[in-house]
Amino acid sequence: MPAKNRLMSLSAIGLDSPGLVSKITTRVHRLNGNILDVEENCRRGLFSIFLAIDFSASDQPLDEIRTSLKGIEEETGLKIILKRVDGAGSPEQNVGQPLRVTILGLDRPGIIAEVSTLFHRYRANIESCRMIARGTFFSMEMGIATEGIRTEPGELRTLALERMKQELRDLCARLNQSVVVQSESTYRQAKKIVVFDVESCLIQEESAQRFMKAMNEQLAPHRRRIEPSSDPGAWAQALADRVTDLQGVPVAALAAAAETLHWHEGAPELLRTLKSMGYKVALLSTGFSCFLNRFYESEEIDYAFCNTLCADERGCATGELEEPVLTAATKNEILEFIMNMEDIRREQVVAVGDGSTRSRYMKDVGLSIACKPGEQTLPTHGVFSSDHMLNILYCLGIPEEDIARYREERQTPREPSP
Repeated sequence: MPAKNRLMSLSAIGLDSPGLVSKITTRVHRLNGNILDVEENCRRGLFSIFLAIDFSASDQPLDEIRTSLKGIEEETGLKIILKRVDGAGSPEQNVGQPLRVTILGLDRPGIIAEVSTLFHRYRANIESCRMIARGTFFSMEMGIATEGIRTEPGELRTLALERMKQELRDLCARLNQSVVVQSESTYRQAKKIVVFDVESCLIQEESAQRFMKAMNEQLAPHRRRIEPSSDPGAWAQALADRVTDLQGVPVAALAAAAETLHWHEGAPELLRTLKSMGYKVALLSTGFSCFLNRFYESEEIDYAFCNTLCADERGCATGELEEPVLTAATKNEILEFIMNMEDIRREQVVAVGDGSTRSRYMKDVGLSIACKPGEQTLPTHGVFSSDHMLNILYCLGIPEEDIARYREERQTPREPSP
């Protein structure tokens, strides 16, 4: 019999007891089978295992092999399901782009049902599914096989795949869930550094609005007020664009006005936890050092870049910025500098911004996450809509128990001191 026809899958399910894996794999070994793939789970007293086995080196007929494997049922009490696997169905022969999908947000009925229905409609197979957070906050990770994805007449598979991803993002937006979609190969690529856009991700929008109001009070009456863009994350860029209007304003007064700025909830703890997990952390901002220094003076930050106001001998702003000037366009150059310093590749970078044109440094990185994007113009792997920044950790595929363990290792974070 040709070797390609001596492939078999074994699935077993039942009540858990000690030694089940040993009993099953020992039986396979005695039958001279080679295990090509294995996945085992045990939860709440229930046991399940899947094996892909190659019996091409065995001289026993497949009927005898099947009978021997079915005998595991009587020995263990498990339900054993055996199937012949065509060579074309072996793991090495599968084509298509496997995906890793992470969904997170406040729990509500119907999330799994609606998401799985969408995949079923596209004929995308859910190969694995696990909860990485349970309770009021929900997070689920799914492995999706896409080789059989449904296409419209004349449509390329790649276009159908992008259409499915967009429908998934739209569905999650309606369910008020964050979602990250990345290729399995990208997901498994070890990430080394997390880069944040400060003003759009880590600073509270409400506090930024209060800061802009307080700062405008420092301007001379004849100066035109500096109003931030309607885009919530653009307030720092608005300042940099109008830096000449700050001429004559004491830098100390700007720093005092910045006392109204505060972290987003969970942001300091997120930075601390990332450091505990071995990541490097970089912060980028077009804002000014005189009001960002108290945020940047943290042992959890490896790289921090922003702009510095030029000041005269009286300590007043001259209306100019010290070189080099950091703009939305130069953030990517800063990222390249950091990557060279760390000797890492772009696929090892996690970039977190708002997905707008200011966030072009997020392009082509290993994992890109847009925080509460408005008019998102850049394609990103994920859209994050949670109000607690610590939940970004679930986007990295980190389970709840690991996050809790790392959090216990760190002290409760403090708000930056005045």
